[in-house]
Amino acid sequence: MGQTEVVRQSDGAAAHASAEALLEAVVDTSDDAIFTCDGSGRITSWSSTAVRLFGRDSVDVHLQPFDLLFAEHLRPAIRSVTQRVAAGDRIRHFQSEAMRADGLPVPVSLSICPVLTGSDVVDVWIVVVRDVTEQRLAQATLAEMEGRLQEGEAIAHVGSWLWDVRTGAVQWSAEFYRIHGVDPLDFDGTIASHLAAIHPADRNRIGAEMETSVRTGRPFEDEYHVLIDDDDTRLVRVRAQPAFGSDGSAIGLRGLGQDVTEQHQDVTPQQT
Repeated sequence: MGQTEVVRQSDGAAAHASAEALLEAVVDTSDDAIFTCDGSGRITSWSSTAVRLFGRDSVDVHLQPFDLLFAEHLRPAIRSVTQRVAAGDRIRHFQSEAMRADGLPVPVSLSICPVLTGSDVVDVWIVVVRDVTEQRLAQATLAEMEGRLQEGEAIAHVGSWLWDVRTGAVQWSAEFYRIHGVDPLDFDGTIASHLAAIHPADRNRIGAEMETSVRTGRPFEDEYHVLIDDDDTRLVRVRAQPAFGSDGSAIGLRGLGQDVTEQHQDVTPQQT
């Protein structure tokens, strides 16, 4: 073996060692638990984040079945997933609940990538487990806040709406639908549908005020009529505030609408 060949082999070994060190650093600094299993689903490597997430050292899980990381009642579902992995399927963001060594359940998002050998046999699984506890808490908090908002809107007979001028999309709150007597399934989320809910006698005026508010960046306040049916006309007081982009230009309107019918004896619209 010549000196040049020895040098090349040495350089190749150094490059391989460097790549392995880089990969190990990436795995250990990830916020996700990343580890591997063999083709039969036994754990073969274990990152430091996996230690923190599961509360188990690498020696405790080495060559242990993957499904033992989950509560017993969830293991049938996990085994169904791992059977798909063994067949070569890639799993993305499967929602489950891991079980820490101290018995604490942890909601997780699970992704598994099978690695096939030259004979198309799954030899290794790369497993990524993400702790979604904060995400679940945020979703629950958001749902609670949304529920309270809808309850407050219903009590005050005040609904909210949003018009995104850039996309033309319009969003209504649940109470805003009720005020206008519109079924959400019949609303296509456009400015045309928004204006169509307003009585024809007031429609052009309100549409012009909305356009002016966006163009000038100034809020507006007005009242308009809503014809629910031949015997039910409502009066809605609307207030809208422009929403601004990073360049200071108005990109839409955020508004509130209140049913003030009971405050007025005569809510018959005046034709203009």
